[in-house]
Amino acid sequence: MAKTCPTVGKSNVQAVYACLEDVSGMLQKPQPTDYIVPRGNASMNQTPTNSASEELSSSLNVINQFQDAVQAGEASIPMVLRLPADGGYMQGHALLLAAMGDVQEPDTATAALSAEADADAVSLSVDTIAGGIFPPRGIVQIEDEKILYTGVTSDGGKVTALTGCVRGYARTAAASHAAESAIALKSRTYLQDICRNTVSIWMQNDHLVTFGSGGVVTATDFSMSNEGGQAVDVTVQFRQMGWCGRSFISGSPSGQVITVVDEQDEPASKAYTVGGYIKNSTKKADNSGAGYRITAVDDEAGTITVDGTITGWADGDQLDAWLPTAKPIGEPIESRATRVFVDGKTGKVREGSLSIGTPTEFISEIGDEFPGESVDTKREISVEMNIYLRAKDAKELGKGYEGYEVPVAILFGKKAGATLAAHMPRVKMNMPEIGVDGASFTLNRTGTVLGVTGEDAVYLIQE
Repeated sequence: MAKTCPTVGKSNVQAVYACLEDVSGMLQKPQPTDYIVPRGNASMNQTPTNSASEELSSSLNVINQFQDAVQAGEASIPMVLRLPADGGYMQGHALLLAAMGDVQEPDTATAALSAEADADAVSLSVDTIAGGIFPPRGIVQIEDEKILYTGVTSDGGKVTALTGCVRGYARTAAASHAAESAIALKSRTYLQDICRNTVSIWMQNDHLVTFGSGGVVTATDFSMSNEGGQAVDVTVQFRQMGWCGRSFISGSPSGQVITVVDEQDEPASKAYTVGGYIKNSTKKADNSGAGYRITAVDDEAGTITVDGTITGWADGDQLDAWLPTAKPIGEPIESRATRVFVDGKTGKVREGSLSIGTPTEFISEIGDEFPGESVDTKREISVEMNIYLRAKDAKELGKGYEGYEVPVAILFGKKAGATLAAHMPRVKMNMPEIGVDGASFTLNRTGTVLGVTGEDAVYLIQE
């Protein structure tokens, strides 16, 4: 019995890759480590705009239309937070790094105990910090013991103690440590920076692959709820979009030049742009897993040119877009594992969000068909915490009216090594709003996340 696939693309067949660019604005080839499992349908578009002619005639009709320089494209990538238990890069690492601007790898920052610490000590005095910074919370290792600390004491901006320590973390044994024992920070920490990485986005929509270069993350939103997987929604604006579809070989290839047609034997070169990758599905040829990069498209001749040696390709062979084969990264984090700490105390939150807005503007100069480099503007970072209105919460109205600041920490996940902490040292709380949820009153609290001394409004820390 013959089997056929529908010619219509199936919306439940999708994959996303986000790659850090070696050169800003230059399309980066996707790797298996860049793979993202989309939560629902991701999307990307870049639609040229047109201007109606201002020329006048004896008719009221518009007599001409001119295409404008292309504006930045936009991609929306919904995903579930996935963290590997071994402390490796999480799913979407490139997006988080591009949103924040810098990452400090484990074992980069070191210190020493400035005093002996017993096995049950919950505060550790430290000095001689070198190589990097100790964030407001994280995991350290002293000899064979791992320790989670949840706060720091500082003097003149210098960390002098790790506080709120959980000893014997990650199934290690708590032990006493002598003064001057070496301390290594084991947490990967995403830090804010004025300069940020750009990314290339690749998106498979069944038989069509679209891609964008020079991408800048403009929004990263973490939701908080008790249902489903821990959702993260990332928005990317990019400079230039391309695409790579399905076609069939017409005649015999001439070297690396291939004449392509569609199912109706019509020219199909417009199904491709330079930079995309293809494979010969009929011959099961994908350049030894590397794909064949399209180096030229000639719409007049109806041909595409690829790199790599092609042999045995023949008339009628089916060509499809290529992306690397990859497996999901890490384990999905459940929303119910999320915890919120306000001013160091566990907060009861029914739902909420952390929104990290990193807006940018793309420059445009005469002669540019596509947007140029991007220039960041002021960040827009906020938290929302919706709670049930209990009697003790009446004071929140008065506090919010006057405005007050508290540190807020949100923990996504509960397993050692597979938790992401978002720590905000200064959150300026606003006047809350009273609402209703079924039979209960609610109180919606919002806060603006502020910097302390510089690029330090938010830390994202793998614990």
